[in-house]
Amino acid sequence: MACTQTRDRYVPQSTWFTLSCSTMQVVTTITLLALSASLLTVQLGAVDDVMLIAFATVGVIVLGLALVRLFGFLETNGVPLLESESASVT
Repeated sequence: MACTQTRDRYVPQSTWFTLSCSTMQVVTTITLLALSASLLTVQLGAVDDVMLIAFATVGVIVLGLALVRLFGFLETNGVPLLESESASVT
């Protein structure tokens, strides 16, 4: 066959979008659980442990947002090593 200019994708764009949405759902769930855990910790009188919960929550949020940005990049551009312009021309 002749050289085609179509750009085949190894991973469909819908997969990256689904992963992004799932990641945001998990981050939201973990944030709500951490809020509940910190309120319970304060109510039980262990105020010093709230800082540990807060740091863990911030870490989860930062990691989740970084993953969402990565999935958005991959949705737009594809996997760079597998779907680059030079790799798709045969």
